[in-house]
Amino acid sequence: MTAPKRVLHIDSATTWGGGQSQIATLIRESKGLNIEHHLATPDQSKLWYKSRSHIKGHCSFARSAALNPLAMLRVRRYCREHNINFIHTHCGKSHTFAFWLKRFFLPEIKLIVHRRIPAKIRSNMFSRMKFESPLVDHFITVSDFIRGILIDCGVDASRITTIRSSKKAFPCESDDKARARAAIERTKNLAPNGHFYILSASRLVPDKGLFILIEAFRHLVRERPHCRLFIAGEGPLDKKLRSTARALVKSGHVVFLGFRKDVVELLLGADLFAIPSLSEGLGSTIVEAMMAKTAVIGSFVEGIPELIHTGVNGLTVTPGDPNALYEGMLRLADDPKFRSLLADEAVTWAQTACTPLVMVEKTYGVYLRILEVSAK
Repeated sequence: MTAPKRVLHIDSATTWGGGQSQIATLIRESKGLNIEHHLATPDQSKLWYKSRSHIKGHCSFARSAALNPLAMLRVRRYCREHNINFIHTHCGKSHTFAFWLKRFFLPEIKLIVHRRIPAKIRSNMFSRMKFESPLVDHFITVSDFIRGILIDCGVDASRITTIRSSKKAFPCESDDKARARAAIERTKNLAPNGHFYILSASRLVPDKGLFILIEAFRHLVRERPHCRLFIAGEGPLDKKLRSTARALVKSGHVVFLGFRKDVVELLLGADLFAIPSLSEGLGSTIVEAMMAKTAVIGSFVEGIPELIHTGVNGLTVTPGDPNALYEGMLRLADDPKFRSLLADEAVTWAQTACTPLVMVEKTYGVYLRILEVSAK
């Protein structure tokens, strides 16, 4: 039997978000493959806490360690003690750390950089060096849009693989959706006699376009007073969003749910998932909504059109345009047959293209290709 591929995943975040969920999925779902996973995270990391039973070992990595030589020496020692083959970074700080670690202390390691954000690469010399240098053996991007950013920066296309974020399939038949819907209807402060439930689930930050959603919904509820909007999530815009929607909250047409662990149940119970982002590398919650067999409307921006094929498995609208979003939501509210067709197509597509198995196999394929190249 060949020795396992030993991977050290580095992530500097302490919080739990979409990226951490994908790392945990990769670790958990690759049991049948010849991979040994290790983690380097801060001690307070929720990723480490949730994944600790699935990994072989943990190396403490402080958030402030990006340019710390002592931290690099500690990680080098860990890699050599555990015969690590690959370092797989999952955020900008860990990319910087691993880049300089490889350059000065661990030249034999294979370095993979996972890129999930759609931000342009900074034009300064050090930022461009991190991407253009051959010290990075391969890049993984969650969308072709982000892949294009790296190519524009000078990264050779052969060094980039797009692997979409994944979500696990779950029961989404009529009984499952009816049960989840009944739970939504018991939400406190919800106006009675609602028949069309719209859900937003994201961090409450500027890029998510939630002020646009509230404005569009304000128009919608004038025409269709049976509509209700649920906003799940937390973030720095919480107070401003609540203030903007004050009258709608008071009437029970908009309900802020705060942070929720039961997003899948909310998606199952909703009639429509809305993601009016102004910037989005991919949008993994879209995949989750599709797995719930819930119709989706989103902005035609960056990575979102790679998931939502408008008129086929969802609708896309012009980003930042509340009127376009209003018209799209109105169409879906008024046409349950069309909405159902989109949802049926969405779940079929997501269960084929965005499963953990697909993500794990493609990532494992990247590991194998890097080893093959280095063996030549």
